[in-house]
Amino acid sequence: MLTSGEPTHKLAVIVLEGLKRAGLPAIPHNFELWYAHLDGRHPSLSRDIEITTDAFGTVTQDNADALYRTHLQRADLTSGVIDVITRMNAEVADLSDIVEKSGECASGNTKALGGLSNQLRESTKDYPAVGALLESVVNVAKNMRIQNEELEGRLAESANEITTLQRSVENIEAEAMKDPLTGVANRARFDQAIYQCVAEAKISGAPLSMMLADIDHFKGFNDRWGHQTGDQVLRLVAEVMDGNVRADDTLARYGGEEFAILLPGADLEDAKSMAERIRGAVESRRLKKRTTDQNLGTITMSIGVAELQNADSEHTLIERADECLYAAKGAGRNKVIDENSLETPTPSSDVA
Repeated sequence: MLTSGEPTHKLAVIVLEGLKRAGLPAIPHNFELWYAHLDGRHPSLSRDIEITTDAFGTVTQDNADALYRTHLQRADLTSGVIDVITRMNAEVADLSDIVEKSGECASGNTKALGGLSNQLRESTKDYPAVGALLESVVNVAKNMRIQNEELEGRLAESANEITTLQRSVENIEAEAMKDPLTGVANRARFDQAIYQCVAEAKISGAPLSMMLADIDHFKGFNDRWGHQTGDQVLRLVAEVMDGNVRADDTLARYGGEEFAILLPGADLEDAKSMAERIRGAVESRRLKKRTTDQNLGTITMSIGVAELQNADSEHTLIERADECLYAAKGAGRNKVIDENSLETPTPSSDVA
């Protein structure tokens, strides 16, 4: 069981060792699963892991995936994992500095001791008694040199282990900010990004726009064709949107069938033009059911667009984009409405 008093990097090492014993690769979902298991606050997860562990102490990846879906996918654990990763990154950086400095010190001492040994031999040729005494000192120095060389080897191994651990942490951190279904950023990443983008825009004076987009009639589509086909639609929409954003934009699954895009450096007109491209691109796609090749028709999106104002916070910017999205749905769907053309529509009874 993990204890809160342990340094974060040691907790991560314990988790990685647990995965190794279980025969599981150190991929992000497995790391999160084993961390939750060893954390001790999820007894039902630990119980199910014991049940699925075979006689050799290993767990198959299929069982690990099933346990993750059952116990973690719907749980709000991401923030806790991200916190561990953040603290661990700082600790690993400190460890790297220590290892590097220790290695340099050991290497320097080895060279210095070797040079001193040679100097002592040269300076005592004419004084045998003194030479014998100093030979003892040389032997001690030689032993110290051997120990230093061994230490250098151990430090090199530690440096390699830290590098490997850092890479694992980076992968886990990236995965923790990604929506597992669509592959785009998740809500946690969006919340982080909008805070940064708003702060930077207010400092630089550069424009910042955002859009909120919602798949029209998605609930009905899901009910009619099933959740697997609904998941296929979500992935398709994310792919289309991702193909129309710029490198500096942040595309995120905001929740359910809603997506959000942050556009730093884009004013309202630029953002509206992009929204129209996305709306048209989604509408132009023809859907087919993978299992039967059955034609499912088309899907459309309603999109609201707003631009950051001087008095805005992250929350008020989101609120205005949401108002525009609601107006687009109320105006008949499959539309883009920006805040300059915002009119309060008469809401239809099935705006969703």
